[in-house]
Amino acid sequence: MSGFEILLNAANVVYLFAYSVRDILWLRILAVAGGIMALPYYYFRSDPLWPTIAWSFVFIAINSFWIVKLMIERRPVKFSDDERRLYQLALRNMSEHEAAGLFRLGTWSTVPAGSVLLEQGKPVEALTLIASGTARVDDNGTLVDTVGEGRFLGATAFLSHGKKPMAPVTVKAAESARVVVWPSAVLEKEAARDSDLEIAIEASLGLELSRLLWTSWAELLHPLHPRFGQPNLDGAR
Repeated sequence: MSGFEILLNAANVVYLFAYSVRDILWLRILAVAGGIMALPYYYFRSDPLWPTIAWSFVFIAINSFWIVKLMIERRPVKFSDDERRLYQLALRNMSEHEAAGLFRLGTWSTVPAGSVLLEQGKPVEALTLIASGTARVDDNGTLVDTVGEGRFLGATAFLSHGKKPMAPVTVKAAESARVVVWPSAVLEKEAARDSDLEIAIEASLGLELSRLLWTSWAELLHPLHPRFGQPNLDGAR
């Protein structure tokens, strides 16, 4: 058995290990190593196997591209303190890299008390995430809920897929608050480019909508007192 044949057999052993590992990154690394080890056998012959050599380079190039991409995706993400807290509160359905990309798309701002974040009956133009502070939710001028950090506003704007729904309630900052705002057009463009991000955002917003449904159900059972904004339990006595 020649040295090149030994190298070819060694390459196949490497392929065997490649198809045995669970980690896709190591699978691709071993596949590239096996492909490179097999090349001398295909080339150093009286009649080089040019088609096999060409396809080997194609597979090596494809796997090399994905190796670089996977290594970039697995680099540790550096969040600010605010970003880390919001990730833990509202974006756990995403990978850290997806969340970091989403934060880069948003605009961070501080709004004074009384600022209107959503206005009932007006089109919802953006998705807003409360980073700090609280906001009051009014339905026809009556307080129905209070929301704080980690809560989304305008979730229907993204879930409507291109349509511009009307805000069902008015949301105002109850105090100075810090928010992250994503214009609907920006989110829709990014979601069209990255389906994984779209699914992750929809999952996070689905949780937010379930919270709203729970709040609405609780309000039906114990409506807020119109004067004091507290549950009206008089009828239960």
